[in-house]
Amino acid sequence: MEMELIGCGVRQHTSAKMKLRLKNFYAISIVAAGLVLFAFCQFNHKKFNLPRDESVNPDQVSHPWVGDPTCQHFTVQFARNKTRPKWALTSFPGSGVTWTRQLIEGVTGIYTGTVYGRAEPPIVLTGHHGNLVNLDCECTILIKDHDVTLPDFASFPTKRNNLVKASTTKKDNKKRGPIRSFLYGNRGILLLRNPIDALFTFAHFLGSSGNQTGIVSEKAFVGPQWDNFVHYIADTWADHAVGWIENIQNGTVLFYERLLLEDTAAELKRLLNVINFIDPHHPPVDPERMRCTLLHKDRTDRKRSKKPMIPLTSGHRLKLMASIERVQESLRKKGWPLLPVYLYNLRHVESPGI
Repeated sequence: MEMELIGCGVRQHTSAKMKLRLKNFYAISIVAAGLVLFAFCQFNHKKFNLPRDESVNPDQVSHPWVGDPTCQHFTVQFARNKTRPKWALTSFPGSGVTWTRQLIEGVTGIYTGTVYGRAEPPIVLTGHHGNLVNLDCECTILIKDHDVTLPDFASFPTKRNNLVKASTTKKDNKKRGPIRSFLYGNRGILLLRNPIDALFTFAHFLGSSGNQTGIVSEKAFVGPQWDNFVHYIADTWADHAVGWIENIQNGTVLFYERLLLEDTAAELKRLLNVINFIDPHHPPVDPERMRCTLLHKDRTDRKRSKKPMIPLTSGHRLKLMASIERVQESLRKKGWPLLPVYLYNLRHVESPGI
């Protein structure tokens, strides 16, 4: 009997001890779960509200309209990491992409990037950080990418430097690699400008050793070297445009002349709709930001004060018009808006017979 009582006491003691341990286990589990939940919330708060990627500093903020009391409070900064998928902003050199980037940053408040990185000067003189970022951050609104290879020359051709030969045009155009739209998931905005204006703008850029505001003498626009240059650029301008039109799966075309001369706001809104941009505070866009963007659209950052141009020959005209028609036909097939040729300045092209 005594042994039975002892055994019963032991079992009761063991049972009580197990219950105590189970109770402590539940308490510890609840505390641990709370700590895990707290840590998870903190992690998500930091991840989505306080991004601290090494390539993006949220404190890098620019004020594009310094000096205007009604607009200088607006800022341009990076979007949160991994919130803006890569979109190309592609154009032939000389098409006004720097100015277009100013408009896009102004109306969205988000930096544009560039594949040329730190080597490219800031797009506004009041301060700019968009060129410095690692593009894998997916924190820029668009990424500048000319995607043009010009293998025959690194500067404007002269009598001493005949870097473009008539026989190279078609041969070297066939050598170019695939359009780089695949780097952006085939998302892209193609900026197009009158190829005559792009031709002269790019010629001044090359002739002044890459100075975005430099110019060369109009006396340089003569001779067989100039003829070859015009023909090469006409072909390359069309090749670039047609290649991107055919390869872009999600995007549109943007026209420099419509931005400059027609309804700037409408052209920008069409762009923002395509890239799925919505201002969360003033959908679809902040009307005050749009007002300031339009008010300052004629700013002179990175613009030439003058740009000498000369009449082109009838041969140049035929070549350039053929390139324009190539691009028009590609746009028709795509179902995109057509080149606004009615806005093009063609006075630099001689009429046949002159």
